[in-house]
Amino acid sequence: MRAFMEKPSPLAGHILPRPLLLLPRRVVFIATLFVAGLILTCFRLAAARCDEDQGGAPRPYCGFRSSSSSSSSSSSSRHDDDDALPSPAVFADNDRQQRQRECAAFPDTSRVLLIMKTGASEAYARLPTQILTNLRCVSDHLFFSDMQQTVAGHFVRDSLDTVLPSVRLSNKDFDIYHRQRVCDADQTACNKGYDVGQEGWNLDKYKNIHMAEKTYAQKPGYDWYFFVDADTYVAWPTLMPWLNTLDPNKKLYLGSMAFVANYPFGHGGSGYLVSQAAMRHMFAGRSGVANRWDEYITHQCCGDYAFAYALGNETGVSVQQSWPTLNGEKPYTIPYGAKAWCQPIVTMHHVDPEEVAELWSWEVASKFSHPIRIRDLYHAFVERKLRPVRNDWDNLCETTSYLNASAYHYSESELKQAKKGELSALELMAHRSFEDCRRACQSVDSCFQYHFRNGICSFSDTVRHGKPVKPEMKEHEAQWQHRSGWIVKRIENWVKAHDDCGQEVKYPVKGGGWLT
Repeated sequence: MRAFMEKPSPLAGHILPRPLLLLPRRVVFIATLFVAGLILTCFRLAAARCDEDQGGAPRPYCGFRSSSSSSSSSSSSRHDDDDALPSPAVFADNDRQQRQRECAAFPDTSRVLLIMKTGASEAYARLPTQILTNLRCVSDHLFFSDMQQTVAGHFVRDSLDTVLPSVRLSNKDFDIYHRQRVCDADQTACNKGYDVGQEGWNLDKYKNIHMAEKTYAQKPGYDWYFFVDADTYVAWPTLMPWLNTLDPNKKLYLGSMAFVANYPFGHGGSGYLVSQAAMRHMFAGRSGVANRWDEYITHQCCGDYAFAYALGNETGVSVQQSWPTLNGEKPYTIPYGAKAWCQPIVTMHHVDPEEVAELWSWEVASKFSHPIRIRDLYHAFVERKLRPVRNDWDNLCETTSYLNASAYHYSESELKQAKKGELSALELMAHRSFEDCRRACQSVDSCFQYHFRNGICSFSDTVRHGKPVKPEMKEHEAQWQHRSGWIVKRIENWVKAHDDCGQEVKYPVKGGGWLT
């Protein structure tokens, strides 16, 4: 009562009269009691619900569960019974059990060492998904990058710390390398404002030979060394039966063949395989092999080519064509057709983390029971999405095209792809509109799909799903919009006629020779 009987302040004339102060304080006090009672009631209701049986078993993960027999127990005993969240040990045990289930049917990969190349600017975006899926059951692997890191508990080695100082310290190709090493924040922040894509590409070419040299120095006892990128997916149930037909004691270098100045090399994104004999010939008992090529690489385009050129000069080994088994495409961009249908497939490239997880889930569901043929990817990923027309879509037609060279200015490659010679009446009109393009495709028996944009009608004698394209601005839509179409019934008939691939899986290279 003392507080209410104190002498008024000299400033009382500037505040509300005292009787009006009592009402708000009483209201606050009563409201506080009401809220406290409401909270207590909620707790009791929650505890009562947790005590209910659900099919004869208590409700799981109930934060306020207590049985009627222990209603008078202390709060500490209730805390002991609380199963609101499983402990980290439970999560770890569940993960181990899931891994055991997934890997039970996985092939033995103990003779193969996977070497995965990445960059510091992308490692955290790409490696975790690979670790949790495609590499989950693999016996051994190494990660190489342009900076030493630890990603998801896995050590990533710096492939460039042994590059000659004369090359590493005075070369603009290494600007991003030096910036990354002194970065006191995350790499995204330190690389902001720079053209990381171009810088990463300029630096990447120095990695391949140094990766191979470091790999053989650390792990010289494998039959096969499989070099891939961080956006490459490997189908191990297809790879291992293939390697069983090959002799690692022969000097072999297998890849999807590409060319620089008419020199063949294995495309890095498709992955390339190097046998024990070839690696031993190049690196065993020799030092500074990679450094001999550092200066040469400064004038070259890419590391996969540089590796092939160095391997050829050091050992005399050349790449053997292994496409389409080692493949630079992925399910949505593979050109499905006679040249890519019954063949087995080991690698896919430009596969983003979502697609890696999707492919892995599909393989797990099949229990890794058989080698994957390209046909299997079509049925699993493309067939159900086939439709007659997609707007704002590029289905990657590439066989031939039709255009009016006098109507627009076209690039040299567009003019080169255009069909020459005698054209039918429908082919002569194909460049006019999407509908004319469709009619022309329907008139050509080998045409499975078509694409129209900017007065160019393109055909393809293979089936590709393709990709969405950002819609054009309204004022340019009619001329510039990407529109794609498929002759669905024709495709379905072709698939039905070619779906029986037989039992034997034919790999591109066998016993060190060529399959005919």
